[in-house]
Amino acid sequence: IIIHDIDIARWALRAQKEVNLLGFTASLSWVKRFKLAHNIVSRKITKFITKKNLASDKDLEARSKSFIENVKSSIIQYGIENVYNSDQSGFQLEFHSGRSLSPIGIKKVERIVQSISATTHSYTIQPIVSADGRLLSPLFIVLKEPTGTFGPIVKETMFKDNNIFVMASKSGKLTSHHFEIWIKEVFFPNVGPKSVLLLDSWTGHCPDIIQRNKPDFIDNINLLTIPAGATGKIQPLDVFGFRLWKNFVRHFSDTIMLLDLDVKLHSRNNILKLQSLTHNQFSSPRFKNLFKYAWYKSGYLEKKPEEFDTPVDFCFKTNLKPTCDICGEIAVISCAWCKKSLCIISFMI
Repeated sequence: IIIHDIDIARWALRAQKEVNLLGFTASLSWVKRFKLAHNIVSRKITKFITKKNLASDKDLEARSKSFIENVKSSIIQYGIENVYNSDQSGFQLEFHSGRSLSPIGIKKVERIVQSISATTHSYTIQPIVSADGRLLSPLFIVLKEPTGTFGPIVKETMFKDNNIFVMASKSGKLTSHHFEIWIKEVFFPNVGPKSVLLLDSWTGHCPDIIQRNKPDFIDNINLLTIPAGATGKIQPLDVFGFRLWKNFVRHFSDTIMLLDLDVKLHSRNNILKLQSLTHNQFSSPRFKNLFKYAWYKSGYLEKKPEEFDTPVDFCFKTNLKPTCDICGEIAVISCAWCKKSLCIISFMI
């Protein structure tokens, strides 16, 4: 409910009558002192809800707790290494930070990008992480193409690597067809005969698709659907995965612009290279605790993983030297595997 100073005074007077406190008046100065004592201030309302929403929130919390307990039981039954989470996340073709250092008092902060259009169009990635902290390979990527498919020339010249599986759609988003390809070509070949898969409630995640594409060596695949509305709190990749992934891509893209390097960030091949290299860096054993922490923070693991560097901190800050260890040019990144500081050519070309 919406509350103002007059409402506090009204409630105070009602309480005064109940306890028969003589001489009390809910003056403006008393209301001010009351607010100060209880850390109450006037704030802008950010969202309007109904009583039905409150009831729904309680129901969602109960269903979330039940889901978490179900996953915990599955971890015991199937083994922590056989429990997985996968989810989709959109990336702008050219992806930069939304903040920048600027002189105090400047109200209009403008920064240069390579293409305005590329900052409004997107593609989608879908990684897989296990409860024991592994990032599976390959990374599934769906690019936006006008026809929804890659032409013969594009197929021939497109960047390829073993750690990415690339498809196209008209929107740059997944359809149930893409999910079927993903489950058949990406997920099943990389898991054991018994596994648990946590997915959100997107309608494209159809159990029938999973069952009809299940290969003979798979004895059991247990699909657990995260309650709708709860993914931000109990889906590992949403809780502590995609934010770090996006920070990495943003930081790399910002560095390219800052150093004025000759890399067209929004070109198809460079998008694929960047996601392939990002996946490669995040697959380093040094970031295993990062993904374990995502499961811990979501409520599925009891023991908090040991402290870890984030990919941005390790690759762009604490371990990065000014020059490339291979050629002596300006370094843009420190490799999470070998710890060498690398220039753009050594890292990306």
